[in-house]
Amino acid sequence: NAPTVQGALETAVKAICGEDVRVHGAGRTDAGVHARGQVAHCDIAKHFPPGRFRDGLNAHLRPNPIGVLAADIVPDDFEARFSATKRHYLYRITNTRANLALDIGRVWRVPRALDADAMHKAAQRLLGKHDFTTFRDTECQAKSPEKTLD
Repeated sequence: NAPTVQGALETAVKAICGEDVRVHGAGRTDAGVHARGQVAHCDIAKHFPPGRFRDGLNAHLRPNPIGVLAADIVPDDFEARFSATKRHYLYRITNTRANLALDIGRVWRVPRALDADAMHKAAQRLLGKHDFTTFRDTECQAKSPEKTLD
């Protein structure tokens, strides 16, 4: 029952088009993860120039911390959830004794010295193709538990 990006987008579309729509996202994020460049789609009956639709969504999304960067008309068979081919994660560690201000909640602060070379060497073991069967949810809908980490 918490506010969601999907819910905010659906409300914005209804305000613009007067239509109840379902917004479909390319993927989900875990709690506390900030999505950037997330692809989503919805089907609407009205025709809008993409830039005007984007601007209308952004006007109705205020004051939510959500921004639509682009909108486009896509083929009828486009499905954001299944058309996505990859995702990228950025993990940020700041190595400072000072408390965080602007990056609070977005960066892991480690106040003691880190060995970046040892961390890099250890991270190399994560690269390659792996079977994540053990970590899958029982209701996971992914086609395969095998994923490649680059």
